[in-house]
Amino acid sequence: MSKPAVLLIGGLDPQGCAGLIADSQTVTVHGCHPVPLVTCLTQQTQAGLSHLGALEVSQFMNQYQACVADFDIAAIKVGLIPNLEIAQAVFAILKQHDVPVIWDPVLASTSGGVSVNGDIQKYLLKEMLGEITLLTPNSIELAQLTQDDNQTAAVEILLNNDLNACLVKGGHADSQWATDYYNDSNNYFYCYTDKLAKQVRGTGCVLASSIASNMALNHDIRDAIVLAKAYLTRGIREARQVGPYNVIAHSSADFELQDIPKLTYNENLVGRQFNFPSCPHRLGIYPVVDSSDWVKKLTEEGIKTIQLRIKHATDEQKHREIKQAISVCDDSVAFFINDYWQAAIEHQAYGVHLGQEDLDDANLVEIEQAGLRLGVSTHSYWELARALAINPSYIALGPVFETTSKIMPWTPQGLERVEQWTWLLGDAYPLVAIGGIDQKRAEQLHKTGVGSVAMISAITKAEDYKKVTRDLLQLWR
Repeated sequence: MSKPAVLLIGGLDPQGCAGLIADSQTVTVHGCHPVPLVTCLTQQTQAGLSHLGALEVSQFMNQYQACVADFDIAAIKVGLIPNLEIAQAVFAILKQHDVPVIWDPVLASTSGGVSVNGDIQKYLLKEMLGEITLLTPNSIELAQLTQDDNQTAAVEILLNNDLNACLVKGGHADSQWATDYYNDSNNYFYCYTDKLAKQVRGTGCVLASSIASNMALNHDIRDAIVLAKAYLTRGIREARQVGPYNVIAHSSADFELQDIPKLTYNENLVGRQFNFPSCPHRLGIYPVVDSSDWVKKLTEEGIKTIQLRIKHATDEQKHREIKQAISVCDDSVAFFINDYWQAAIEHQAYGVHLGQEDLDDANLVEIEQAGLRLGVSTHSYWELARALAINPSYIALGPVFETTSKIMPWTPQGLERVEQWTWLLGDAYPLVAIGGIDQKRAEQLHKTGVGSVAMISAITKAEDYKKVTRDLLQLWR
């Protein structure tokens, strides 16, 4: 499989800390091929940007023809645009490519000096937004573009001018957190990490290039942002001094958990730390069943973790089943209820399991105060980031394999992803693999090191559920 090519449009930093050099390093480490298209040959030092050095449009367009002559472009990242003529040429280029376009609107160097002409800002605002998949201004650039200091209102201005999505970088804000705000008209969230005490060159270039690379690799835009934020956080954490600068460290090694950002839909929950009780790190064989009768039968066979998932039941049926299920579980059984968190509190269950949609409506404070364990479903990196913000008792990843028990829009995760997340979460969170798991696949999953597998039909539809249960328990000891 050939590497995806990412077209990088921007300026050359003669000191190699930002611009096209930082872009190219980032794209290369992501396993993509960088195709740099130079807009300007800047003159900049730690004292600031002294000269933009814009290329002639004809020279710029001749470069472009060479860039695309032998490559199919999979994504485009745009950075420094020195004048209106180059901006118009870039607009013409973007209209020729039906690929993700990530634009980091560099309006001035962070070290000061010469800034970009206001005509470019006006042209971007009035003509180009519809061609951009994601705009990544910092809060200062956002205010300059829109003439509005209110972040939410300023983003709405851009979206109302045909922008597809905006990610406002908050790393320069005076806060404990480096919080970025995403909005695409249909979805919005806050993505945050601890702010590291380092001033590093080229962070905006690296973030946008990482997002472009991830999208070239077919990641969903939300996953692309979360993975890029992790890449940047690690790069800052491991940054080393070169001359007068701290420079991003580029690495293709697996991320550590400390690098994965947290994600919330509520700005007031940025930095909020929930404290749900812990549960055993290896939850083992974890059946998901639809009746108290199955809870009774499987706990009698030695199952120690089980979930009751009842769908399409009346309140009376729901409470009767939950009450009956709890009555057959002794203190050695971790009994979780799917979705019905209020009933789980009322009947004093061991815990509750919530899907991503359920999290929207659940009162996490009440669940926390009731002392229930909380398990959370995830299917992607951005959902993992949301789970990490909640700090649950365990995290479930699925579907690992194709499943018929539930219609899912997600591509199966596979054994490799389970192994990656088992290592990533380490001792911090128990990981439960779920989706399409039968006895043979459970044996494969056991080799990944994951501490638990959630199983549905493999047990309840088996010809001899007792034998299957005993065999699985033996495997997981």
